[in-house]
Amino acid sequence: MDISVVHDYQIELDNLLRFFSEEELITDKYQQLAAKNVKVLAIDETDDGFAVKTERDVPANVPGVLKSILGSFNTIKQNETWHWQEDESLLCKMAIEIVGVPAQITGTMRFTEPAKQGDGKVMTSNRVKVNVKSSMPLIGSTLVNFITDDIKLQMQNEYEFLQQAVPELAE
Repeated sequence: MDISVVHDYQIELDNLLRFFSEEELITDKYQQLAAKNVKVLAIDETDDGFAVKTERDVPANVPGVLKSILGSFNTIKQNETWHWQEDESLLCKMAIEIVGVPAQITGTMRFTEPAKQGDGKVMTSNRVKVNVKSSMPLIGSTLVNFITDDIKLQMQNEYEFLQQAVPELAE
């Protein structure tokens, strides 16, 4: 199942990007979003960007049919590779593992460079695409629907958090 969303910010890209590339801010972001045991395993520079590996335990409001697969908290391992593009956008490729859950989650985020708006504020746009698959017989579609709904909620919560936190960071 595919998810697509666009998050627009009245925030400069450099300030927004800090929450995806600095260990302390990544940890704070996930903790503010109710994650526990947040670990930034690696932040490495690459020729055209950087790579980030994180691990965290996130709460799950699991429907009864999935209780044997998903617990009340699930460990998420997330690998991101960030690459500057020729059009000056920044592309992030993500691979997300919910430890012990038979689902595949991949996605991209594309941040545009800030562009001046008519009101003089700076706008950064993040186009997010996520794909969730499961080959589990019988309950695979229920699992995919649950994960997809949870991802949508997490993305909205992260967007709202960043809308508030990034301007405070820039002050």
